Amino acid sequence: MRRFTFWAVGLAVLVIVVVNVQGWLVLARTSRAFEAELGERLQAVAATLARSIGPGYAEPDGERLLRAVMEENRLFNIFVVNDRMEYLVNLADPELAGQADPALELDLAEVLAAFSGVPGRSRLYRSGGVFLKTAYAGLADEDGIVEAVLGVEADARFFAVLTGFRNSLVLVNILSLLAIVAVVVFSASLARHALRVEQAAARANTLALMGQMAAQVAHEVKNPLAIIRSTAELLKKRHGGEHPDPEFDYIQEEVDRLARSVSNYLGVGVSRPGELEPVDLAELAREVTADLVLPARKQGVELSVSGDGAPPVRGNRAGLRQALLNLVLNGIQCQPGGGRVEVSAGVEDRRGRAEAVVRVGDRGPGIDAKTARKVFEPFFTTREKGSGLGLFVVRRVVEEHGGRVELESRPGKTVFTVRIPI
Repeated sequence: MRRFTFWAVGLAVLVIVVVNVQGWLVLARTSRAFEAELGERLQAVAATLARSIGPGYAEPDGERLLRAVMEENRLFNIFVVNDRMEYLVNLADPELAGQADPALELDLAEVLAAFSGVPGRSRLYRSGGVFLKTAYAGLADEDGIVEAVLGVEADARFFAVLTGFRNSLVLVNILSLLAIVAVVVFSASLARHALRVEQAAARANTLALMGQMAAQVAHEVKNPLAIIRSTAELLKKRHGGEHPDPEFDYIQEEVDRLARSVSNYLGVGVSRPGELEPVDLAELAREVTADLVLPARKQGVELSVSGDGAPPVRGNRAGLRQALLNLVLNGIQCQPGGGRVEVSAGVEDRRGRAEAVVRVGDRGPGIDAKTARKVFEPFFTTREKGSGLGLFVVRRVVEEHGGRVELESRPGKTVFTVRIPI
């Protein structure tokens, strides 16, 4: 899918680039062809007129001929200059007669060539908003000596149209660039979405495989636990007497808890909330912290629990207990050098809805933003011996109860917040 998207985007970008480049090439070829055609026409007019009028350009009949040619060919100007680059005749602006025009210096090479008997033409230039081109031809006397140079100047009107075309092409280029950016952004977004879909499919496949293995693993693990529990009951009956040792009950309780934990982990690919009953999360938090005092003490971690009086939630006690146990254990294990885990329970009103809230905070190294986006995914772990299922189970259990888990972290302070509607 990603490869197809890559090639499709590449082809679309290539087509857009080729079309735009082709537009500029067409514009350049058209401009050169029109300019060449105009130059040849002006040069033919200048050479023919120069041979016809000769040195009689200053006579009345000569000036009338020049004006007639100018009007007939819709020329911008016809003028005559001497070797000092002074106007002898200027039909467009007669007042310039006898004056030198610095602009003619730009065509000095063409004017000098015309004085030597070789007609020439200038490059296309722009004067204000008008595109102009001039052709030059020498005016020779009866002895063939060139006394002055005739200039025939025309307005390249078609270049105004080409300018409009050029502006349109620039606009198309800009829109094409925006289209390319949009296509690339959309493709990148589509590729990321496809990657997320593939990853979700891979996770779903993994969970499905775990579900298939669950029955076999449950048999291998739960049967020995059942034997241990039965043996504990037998020992209690045999040696308990009138005042049975509470450790017999403790063995049975822990075996039951371990069996529930095994079921919870083996059922990671199956969504089932289990039996529902009123559960006091504050009381459950105290039970969990009490059970983990010894593991915490071994790592030098201090446990504290606070909060009371929150209304019970309707949920599965075993599942919620496992979720809180995973969060507290996570806080203990992230502080191998000692620290503190604080558990608090209470009730908060959020947007008009009462929620039971349990916060589990630690003073560990914190979780960076990249890792925070993955900590609730199955099998993701940053510890060498971690299963990567603890926080996934937390989120799954809480969501099964209609709640959510929030994470806030910075170096030295990480807080997991469990919110369950009351």
